[in-house]
Amino acid sequence: MLIAGILGSEGKWQTAGIISSILASKGKKVSVIDPAGMPGINSERISAYVSELEKNNIGILILKMNTPEIDKFLPDDIRFDILVCDRAGSCKNNKRAYSDNLKKVFSKMADKGIAIVNVDDSDLIKLLEGMKHRFITYGFNSKACVTASSIGDTVYKEGFICCLQRSVSTRDGKVMEPQEYKIRLETGGFDCHNLLAAAAFAIVNGIDPNPEDKDREVKQISNNLI
Repeated sequence: MLIAGILGSEGKWQTAGIISSILASKGKKVSVIDPAGMPGINSERISAYVSELEKNNIGILILKMNTPEIDKFLPDDIRFDILVCDRAGSCKNNKRAYSDNLKKVFSKMADKGIAIVNVDDSDLIKLLEGMKHRFITYGFNSKACVTASSIGDTVYKEGFICCLQRSVSTRDGKVMEPQEYKIRLETGGFDCHNLLAAAAFAIVNGIDPNPEDKDREVKQISNNLI
């Protein structure tokens, strides 16, 4: 089972919804949970939940988490295959505490884990300097692996075009060459950075972010997120 974490306070809900929608359009079975919103949840129950998912052939678990929650909710035997870091956000007031928590998060990564990070957040990038992990970046920065073909903070149109600017290797070793992807949207109001993060997630897993057919569109998902 692939276990992914989406970290941050501002964009993780929408990012998780977009990823879930893209995966569903490809027939993937995914579970998305927010441990902080589940009464009585703890690391033991998370372990039991993972076991049940595996029994039911659910291939992907996405955990929406804030960094201080890691010690409380994540069992020692579970490692992140992918971490999505959207924005440093709350570190403005206490960078030392946030940095310490971020290091704890990254200590939970699998040996071949991949971190997908917002390269436009200079505070976040500074905190990640020196970490020995594989990073895939997204944003409007020229150094971003995944960027947008048009500029804007929020997407209201029917489709969103993102661009893979350089070759990247997927988790299974396949090389994805630079190309554009169009993500069709059912509704508007999507944050561009959240869309880029979701596209990067799909790409590193060897999944084309484009819907499988014209009738499957990315939409705001709320009722199927646990």
